[in-house]
Amino acid sequence: MRTSITEDSKQLILNAATELFLQKGYTQTSTREIAKALDMTQPALYHYFSDKQVLFTEVIKQVGSQVNAQLNAVLQTPFDTPADQLVALTLVIVRMHPKDVFSLIHSSFADLKPAYQRELGMVFGRDYVGPIAQFFAMTPGLREGVDARVASSFYMTSLTPLFGDFHALHADKSVEQRAAELVDLILYGLAKQVD
Repeated sequence: MRTSITEDSKQLILNAATELFLQKGYTQTSTREIAKALDMTQPALYHYFSDKQVLFTEVIKQVGSQVNAQLNAVLQTPFDTPADQLVALTLVIVRMHPKDVFSLIHSSFADLKPAYQRELGMVFGRDYVGPIAQFFAMTPGLREGVDARVASSFYMTSLTPLFGDFHALHADKSVEQRAAELVDLILYGLAKQVD
């Protein structure tokens, strides 16, 4: 029975930490704030997670796993057009992350030990970039010389306008409309098509 209490407590901490880390980022979230949200002491939190780096890494691994499962479900679903499927993939990421996931992970690197940087890099590559690369690999029409992995990395770094208001694409539109607009720009570019 003790194991269940421990696992329940760990999950409660992960849930509170997930909400705060995803909303505020690594540097703007303190373990004191996470403990306060749970009405527990910092030493009690450290009983379950030895430090903030460990906790942040566990949060990103857990969220990444959930995102990966949802992205793979979208990849298995038939769509009318590749653009529709990429919009659905985009919405998975946007709905799971209140802020830009690429910036969230990579902005934490300045404060993380190299081992955690590598681990988070692997999570990002496997759980986010990997399924998007799979989409580009199965979708005909990439320009010659553009690798699916390069396309997926470009795509991930291009999502910033869907998060927050500062870089928002047409903030007056729904997230679905903004995602469709961004996907159109990513897939078809800015230049007028010449016949």
